[in-house]
Amino acid sequence: MTRYALVGARLPAGGTRAVLVRDGVIEAMPPAAEVPGGVPRVDVSGLLLTPGLIDLHAHGAAGHGFDEPSAAGYEAVLAAHARFGVTTLQASLATAELDRMAETLAFATRRPGTAPERGARLAGVHLEGPFLAPEQAGAHDPGLLRHPSAALVERLLAAGPPTMVTLAPELPGGLEAVRRFAAAGTVVAIGHSQAHGPLFAAAVEAGVRHLTHLWSGQSGLRREGPWRVPGLLEESLASTGLTAEVIADGRHLPPALLRIAFRCLGGDLAVVSDATPGAGLPDGSPYRLGALDCVVAGGVGVLPGTGSFAGGVTGLDGMLRHLHRDLGLPLGEAVAAATEVPARVLGLRDRGALRPGLAADLALFDEEFTAVATIVAGRWAVDLTGIGEPVHG
Repeated sequence: MTRYALVGARLPAGGTRAVLVRDGVIEAMPPAAEVPGGVPRVDVSGLLLTPGLIDLHAHGAAGHGFDEPSAAGYEAVLAAHARFGVTTLQASLATAELDRMAETLAFATRRPGTAPERGARLAGVHLEGPFLAPEQAGAHDPGLLRHPSAALVERLLAAGPPTMVTLAPELPGGLEAVRRFAAAGTVVAIGHSQAHGPLFAAAVEAGVRHLTHLWSGQSGLRREGPWRVPGLLEESLASTGLTAEVIADGRHLPPALLRIAFRCLGGDLAVVSDATPGAGLPDGSPYRLGALDCVVAGGVGVLPGTGSFAGGVTGLDGMLRHLHRDLGLPLGEAVAAATEVPARVLGLRDRGALRPGLAADLALFDEEFTAVATIVAGRWAVDLTGIGEPVHG
């Protein structure tokens, strides 16, 4: 049996409580004075303790990407994200040849759900493509985009199934693809799309539950004569009953747009990194995203010669720092957007909050909101503090 108590940390809701961990689960959260005698204690005074962060949308990190079906590469990505305070990660695959996407999907879904020794857990696979609108392709190769025929959808489901798929429901066969993926238990998201009006409503009726990265790959307001016609962005901000995600790296969106997103969607908004293999690498570093060559420039990923972003290079801890310190978002709201909301999106009822009975997936941050320790199912996956070894007190 493994049992210890974290004592002295600040909590997102304010105040301090001990967190008693037993065999990978949060056993109790008593006042520090009520920790049972003989239980090893870890003094984390001065640090912020949150649930482990959950990243719904990440393509890679540290020079490695989920598009490459390599055990060593996957472990490197999961280890890199654990250094951002992430304990659960959904692997996002960018548009590629369908055979390659199916092969990689099969590889990823065969992997066990347990984390590598120094990394985050892999929660499943998010297909970002190939069923995207060419007009909103962004950093996806337009030549590899496809209409979602029944045969192609079934092929991907047979290889996986994926835990999430982002698609454009306005494509021929799009609504039927939404129904089939939803029936298989896949979270269906609208993204890289121009869906709006009755088509948007029909897609939600067919089973759409989520909206992929607001303002990125989304059509906006247009005019038809004197009439203003909402695009996918406005439909997303006005929606109810759906969750959405936003990239809060301080590069993709200016502060005003992030404030609008949180005011409109509040507790239904998840923050995602959209991290690429360029995450953690210096400016000028090249990387591949799907079938395209990209580069890190100015603290973000770009597709050279196009003026388009190509994913992020900032981890979730940096996103929370930006939301809380720079934008003034309340701490509890910022943390929930990277923990509670993404757990709800993926139906992960055993994590995403600090509560007895849930997995001891935890993250510790310093006063600059930099992750200094990450605990996965009670195991210290990352410890930059040197305090991770419990001592008897």
